[in-house]
Amino acid sequence: MDDKQFEKRMELLKKSYDRMEPQLDPEAVFAQIEAENATQQAQKTVTTKKIPSRWQKPTVWIASIASVLLLSVLVSSYVINQPESINSKKDVSQKEKQEVGNKEWIENITKKYNSKKEQIRRELKVTIDELNAFEFIKGADYMLDFYTKRNSHLQEEDVQYLKFNEETILNNLMTPRRALETIDEYNNLTYDESFQVYRLYEETVLELENFYSDLLKPYEPLLKKSKDINKYPSDLRAIIEAANNQFMELKENEEGAFYFKATPIYGEFSPHNINKLHPDTFGYFEYLEKGQLLLADDLRYTREETAKSLKIMERTLLADVNADSPTYKVLRQNFENTWLVLMKGTASYPALTKDGKPRKDYMEFLQKVANGKYGEVMKKTASTILNELQQDNRSNTLAQLSAYDIWTIILQTREETAGLSNDSDFTIVSIDESQIKSIYEQYKKSDTETFINQLRPLNMVSLYLYAITIGDESLQTAIMPETNIKTSLLDKVKSLDIFSQLGEYDGIYPMVTVRISEEYQEMYGRQFLIKLSKNQEGNYRITGILD
Repeated sequence: MDDKQFEKRMELLKKSYDRMEPQLDPEAVFAQIEAENATQQAQKTVTTKKIPSRWQKPTVWIASIASVLLLSVLVSSYVINQPESINSKKDVSQKEKQEVGNKEWIENITKKYNSKKEQIRRELKVTIDELNAFEFIKGADYMLDFYTKRNSHLQEEDVQYLKFNEETILNNLMTPRRALETIDEYNNLTYDESFQVYRLYEETVLELENFYSDLLKPYEPLLKKSKDINKYPSDLRAIIEAANNQFMELKENEEGAFYFKATPIYGEFSPHNINKLHPDTFGYFEYLEKGQLLLADDLRYTREETAKSLKIMERTLLADVNADSPTYKVLRQNFENTWLVLMKGTASYPALTKDGKPRKDYMEFLQKVANGKYGEVMKKTASTILNELQQDNRSNTLAQLSAYDIWTIILQTREETAGLSNDSDFTIVSIDESQIKSIYEQYKKSDTETFINQLRPLNMVSLYLYAITIGDESLQTAIMPETNIKTSLLDKVKSLDIFSQLGEYDGIYPMVTVRISEEYQEMYGRQFLIKLSKNQEGNYRITGILD
């Protein structure tokens, strides 16, 4: 077969393939090829060289088989690839559907967000530029941007997740009024639920106080001239009404400057549902309203007002178990420092006269504190100071009183089972007499000061207690050099069986609480609090014991 015949055969094969039905019949293909081959043989010219008859049939069969194999491969490839193409189309369709769903969700949440934002703008009576300048609005805008971008990959089955994100975004749009309105969403609010309401309220109130107060400056001459709001221009009345709507009262300080202060608990515009909050959280609201009670070393408010505020804060300090939280620590430091100044006296309210005798008004104040008018924490200390001053016009307790002492009294009176068992800052261990004896044996073989310097507070206290039970006074003095601060109750201890546990406070001020076994609590009380401080060499020693 020459080149022309080969080309014609291939052309015929192509035409046959093009006319193929989906169901391939191999015998029909063979018959058709043989017929076409015979026709071509009759048309050969005289000059064409004949192929020997023994090669003719095999050649046809080989070509036929090749064509069938080729067609089989092509058909198989088509059939096999068909489902993949369908799946691919399905995948594209699913992806497009997902993208459409996400786009719709983003459009929907953005629409809701902008609607609520506009409601807040009207509520606060501000322009859109003023609204967008608030830090709490910037934070909410950021949350919208963050969640809408993060949700671009979610599938429509993630309905609950999308719903949660939507609530998170919208809840970030908040005002003081809206925060306190969430009270109605609860029944019988727990402390934690009430604290969450406080946190929502706290996020916006201070910034709005400053904003509305700044708006008053151009109107100060008018405000000083008249207290009648009906005589004010409409723009000033709008400012006052917007602030009142957020539970803020218009006030005037000693310098004659006007400002707004939110007073949601006991104020003129307190919401009707405020008493549904757990009262143990009121100390935080009180601090947010009053701020720091001290100005340098003097009081910002009257002594009576200050003491009343401290009583409200005291309840929160005794109830909140999260003593390691930043919010608690700020309140606690304000409480400690203010009580210390109140007890020692200030320029406005001195404790002593120029000749060193206690002032009458100061003694009357101490009597009120000792009677419990201003809370429980300072009752005992005030009573001790009062008795000492009445005896010889001087008080060692008052002279030595520190903020650290007030903190230990807070710890001692906190409303928790066995003192501080719920505080995460405490490491609690049971009394192990054999271990304590082992420490004591090591002490006897070592240099006293060097050995004690290496002890952690827990081991130091346990060794001190053991020294009391066996009468080792030299060790007692080494651990607690100031022997005049010993308590009579501890002096009576003769066995470690009296104690059940030791709790080490791992805070700014090292402290160990010594828990008394239940059967001995009637005689010794529930616990002792043992204070430790660093000496001049920087090593801890016991510096105080409260029973």
